[in-house]
Amino acid sequence: MKLSEYAELDATELAALVRGGAVSPRELVETALTAIQRTDKEIHAVVDYTYDYAMEQIKKGIDKNAPFCGVPFVLKDSGGVAAGIRATLGTRLSGGGVYAKRGSILFERMKRAGVIVVATTATSEFCVDSSTETLRHGPTKNPWNLSESAGGSSGGSAALVAAGAVPMAHGSDGGGSIRIPAAMCGVVGFKPSRFRVPTGPSGWDPGGTVQFILSRTVRDSAAMLDAIEGPDPGYYGIAAPHDLLYTEAVRRDPRKLRIAYMTRTPYGKPFVSPECVEAVLSVVDILRALGHTCVEAYPEISEQYHDARVMYMNDGIVLEIQQMAEETGCPIDETTLEPLVYKTYLDALSRKGMEVFRARRELARAGREMGRFFQSYDLLISPTCGRIGRPLGTLNGVVNSEISASEWARKRRDYACIAPLANVAGLPSISLPLYMSDSGLPIGVEIDGAIDQDELVLQLSAQLERAAPWSERKPPIYVSEI
Repeated sequence: MKLSEYAELDATELAALVRGGAVSPRELVETALTAIQRTDKEIHAVVDYTYDYAMEQIKKGIDKNAPFCGVPFVLKDSGGVAAGIRATLGTRLSGGGVYAKRGSILFERMKRAGVIVVATTATSEFCVDSSTETLRHGPTKNPWNLSESAGGSSGGSAALVAAGAVPMAHGSDGGGSIRIPAAMCGVVGFKPSRFRVPTGPSGWDPGGTVQFILSRTVRDSAAMLDAIEGPDPGYYGIAAPHDLLYTEAVRRDPRKLRIAYMTRTPYGKPFVSPECVEAVLSVVDILRALGHTCVEAYPEISEQYHDARVMYMNDGIVLEIQQMAEETGCPIDETTLEPLVYKTYLDALSRKGMEVFRARRELARAGREMGRFFQSYDLLISPTCGRIGRPLGTLNGVVNSEISASEWARKRRDYACIAPLANVAGLPSISLPLYMSDSGLPIGVEIDGAIDQDELVLQLSAQLERAAPWSERKPPIYVSEI
C-alpha cells in the first residue's frame, strides 16, 4: 500500500479495506511501520517498536467483524496497560523498563476492536507535565513546528496521529493529557464521561484519569467508544445508558442547542493568547449559522480548584513512584527523577491528611458547580489551551529547576486553564482542530457536556467537522509529504 494512500484514510476506512480483502493486516502493519519510522526521525515520538507483538496478534487471527480490524495502533508509554509490552513512563526510575502483570480491561477491549499495536509513544515523566520532553527520552516535537512542543502528556501519540503515521492512538487524560496535545498538534482528542470506560484492573477513580484515544476524525472516536464502553469488575458506579450507538449518532445533526461559551477563564483571568478567544468566537459564528443559540456564560469556579486538583493528583503520583522504585530497585532521587518532578514528590510526601480532605472538598464543590451550570446549558465551548505554542526547553521538569513545584504547576496553568475541570467533574470533553493561528500552529476548541452527555458532545463535534472540515490541513511533517 502506498504511503500517500495510507495517510489519507482514517481508521474506519482502513478497516473497511481489510474487511473487503483489498489489503491484509500484515501489509497495513508494514506500511504503518514505514510511516512511523519516516516521521519519527523528525518528531521523536516513539519509545519502542512492537513488531513481534503485532505479528503475534495477526497470527492469532483478525476478526473481520471488528470495527477496526487490522488497523495499526500505538500505545502511550504510561504503564499498566499491556502485558508483554515494556513501559518506562518517561522516567529513569524505570531502569530497563517495567511490565504489567496483566493487561488493562480497556486495552483488551481495544484489541477485541481489532487494533494491532505497532509501537509505544513518549509521555512526560509520570505524566506530570503538559509537554512531552524528558531526560529519559528527550523532546517530542510538534509536526507543525519542530521547535514547538507536541503537548503532553500524550504528546507522542498526538504527534504520530498529526503526522499521518497512524490514524489513531492510545492516550490518557488526568487533567487534559489527551486534549492538550490534541489541540497543539491539530487532531481530535476526546475524554469520555466518568464511568463510561473501564479503568480496571488497577485503576480506581474513573473520573480523574480516563484512558481513550486521539484520532483524526470524530467518527473514529465514536466507533472506539462503541467498542469499549461499559463497566468492569470493581466499579463503584455505572454510566447512564444512551439512545443511539455513537457511530449512528454522529451521522445525525443534533437538535437545536443552548450553548455557553467562554472568552476568559471562569475565575476571571484572561487567556494569555488573544487568538484563543478568536478561535472560540469563530466557532460560535458557525454554531449560530447552524441554528444553535450561543450565550457567553461562566460557571462559578474558583482558581483554587487548580491547586486542589494538583495536590490530589500528586499524592497519587507519589504512590506510582514508590511502587516503581520497589519494582526496579532504583533509588528515588535526582539521579532517577527530573528535578521538578522530584520536588513534586517531596512536596507531596510532606502533605498532611487534613490538606487532602480540604482539596477533596474544593474538587467536590467545583464538580457540583459544573452540574448546576449544565442545568441551564446543553454544552460549553472554550479554548482547549489558553496559550498558543510552547517552545521546547522553556517549561519542562529540568529547566528553571530552582523554582518550587507549586510555581512550576502555576506556570503550566496558562495552558491547562480549562481542561482539568472536565476531569474534576467527570464530564465528557473533546478538543477539535477548528482554528489555525497566524503563526501556523493549530488551536483546539474544547466542547464540554454534562455527565453522560457523551453522545451529544460527539454529535455536535461531527456536525462541526462537516461544517468546518480540517482533513485537508496537513503539517509540514506529514508522512505523504516527506
